[in-house]
Amino acid sequence: MHWRSHVAGITFSCVFVVTHFTNKFVLSVLKFTYPTLFQGWQTLMGAVLLLLAGKLGWVEMRHISRSAALSWLPGSFLFVGNIYAGSRALSHIDIPFYFTMQNSSFVVSYMMIRILHRDVSLLMLRSVHYL
Repeated sequence: MHWRSHVAGITFSCVFVVTHFTNKFVLSVLKFTYPTLFQGWQTLMGAVLLLLAGKLGWVEMRHISRSAALSWLPGSFLFVGNIYAGSRALSHIDIPFYFTMQNSSFVVSYMMIRILHRDVSLLMLRSVHYL
């Protein structure tokens, strides 16, 4: 079982890098001017592969309610905006710089979560101290 997590991690990393190089090639070298259409095609293929994996029993999928789907709608729009902005950035800057900026944004968001979580923890600790 331990080797499966390594295979999954290596597979994800390879697909992550290959898709970014493919996107850079299509957006920059081929001068494809419709990144939204290109991202939509990739999303459609991902959805088809996910449904196929569900039918084959490789992943378990369950039905979600309409209210649950609506609660995810704002985050979905932000995610689509993030994908669009990433495509625009990738078409104009070099891949190493793009990876650096993308990964540094994860570090900044992690640090913000840690700081906010610590502040909440300190507030909870202070409130317990005053009781």
